[in-house]
Amino acid sequence: MARLRRDLDHVLRVIGQEEKLPQQPRPPFLLLDAEVISIRHSSDKMPILLKAEEGYACIYLNDNEGRARGLFQVDEAGSARFEIWNKDQEVVVSIGETKDGAGEIFVAAADGKPRAGLKAHELGGIVSAQNSAGQTNVLMLGKDQGGTFVVADGQGRPVAEITTVDGDGVVSIKGKAGYQMAYMGCDENRGVIAVLGKEGEQAAALTSNEKGGMLVFFDPKGEPKATLPK
Repeated sequence: MARLRRDLDHVLRVIGQEEKLPQQPRPPFLLLDAEVISIRHSSDKMPILLKAEEGYACIYLNDNEGRARGLFQVDEAGSARFEIWNKDQEVVVSIGETKDGAGEIFVAAADGKPRAGLKAHELGGIVSAQNSAGQTNVLMLGKDQGGTFVVADGQGRPVAEITTVDGDGVVSIKGKAGYQMAYMGCDENRGVIAVLGKEGEQAAALTSNEKGGMLVFFDPKGEPKATLPK
């Protein structure tokens, strides 16, 4: 304990706070007035670096090779963010807040390209997953009206969607051109499976009525042409 007190006294003299030596009541906190403070465990190892500028503050966490691997910062706008960097200095995890004050998390591959994200906004939550080209392949939304699940192709074009309409479940399938090609839905009385043409026109529908199941075929204009059973 005596050795620790001597070391603290030496630090106080170095930083110009001799008046706070033992003959006076010791302060409850040690005040270090500097823009950059490094914490070392040896002459060549600096695992922690604290940096402060006007309106900005951050803490770097370094590995034994001197590479920054973690960063916690508060920017000039007052937003906080925590980042994890890999050995190649690419950000692979980022946790922070949006401009609206909500939370968000992004996870990246080893090359730093985003692969998955989780964020919140005033309408609900969003979960997304991207491919190696950065195109969103899967999107899950939570809203007051219900959830929506969207699947996209390699170019980011939506090709399938599961959602709710007026409290009922709906599944929609789209082609490369963006037109709806198939549809499955329901209401309180029946379910419907519809097959559409290349431009979205009705081609066939499988549904039900009070007599049972029914298959309906439509002409190119979308008008009923034939029904099974007749």
